[in-house]
Amino acid sequence: MKIKKFYILILVLIIVLVGGFFINQKFSNNEKETNTLSSPVSSIIPSQTFLPSPSPEVTEDADSQSQEIPSSYLIKNFPFQSQAPFGDWDKLHDEACEEAAVILVQYWQKGKSLSAETMDDQILKMVDWEIKNWGEHKDLTVKETAEMAKEFYGLSMTPKYGITIDDIKKQIAQDNPVIIPTAGRLLGNPYFRQPGPVYHMLVAIGYEGNNIIVQDIGTRRGDHYKYNKEVLYNAIHDWNGTEESINNGRKAMLVF
Repeated sequence: MKIKKFYILILVLIIVLVGGFFINQKFSNNEKETNTLSSPVSSIIPSQTFLPSPSPEVTEDADSQSQEIPSSYLIKNFPFQSQAPFGDWDKLHDEACEEAAVILVQYWQKGKSLSAETMDDQILKMVDWEIKNWGEHKDLTVKETAEMAKEFYGLSMTPKYGITIDDIKKQIAQDNPVIIPTAGRLLGNPYFRQPGPVYHMLVAIGYEGNNIIVQDIGTRRGDHYKYNKEVLYNAIHDWNGTEESINNGRKAMLVF
């Protein structure tokens, strides 16, 4: 009986030893597998794959800052004379707003003062240039006005279309005067000879509050004249060929 118990004890011991060997082998294999899976990613995939990309939020913030517009701005030392500097509103001067607007920008750009005599002389010379090159003195689109400014003065001016009031403000805030084409009678300027011009150009040079500050060459009282921004925007229309369709002209501006 004692011998039988002895053999049973030996058998149990053998089972324990064999079971312990297999359990230890299993843990060893699991450890190897875990070590393989947790090896550094950089040893499998090149490190440059994980270089951080720029944050979209940072880019967006930078863009929004570049688009910020000052609450008010005024281009300083801008000259003024009306398109009829001696009050002679004959047909030539009555149709000379495009020429007068370009002359204002030219003399501002050169830092020169502008007398009534100089304004009148420059208008007459510019009208002569139009007749010589285009065969007539006529209403001009912003594109034609840019061409005239380039050929007559060497001024580089760019037409822009589908504009907003903020587009005008952004240009002004960069010290860029803006020539604006309008359906003149929609401006409601009480100093115009009534009922006002069908088509009219002016120069925007500043803004504050709800107003856009302009050099309105259509009246001798147009120096730093203020238009409500909604009124002005509603009146913006490029020349499209006829008086009857002026209110259908595109929203446009001419940027120096």
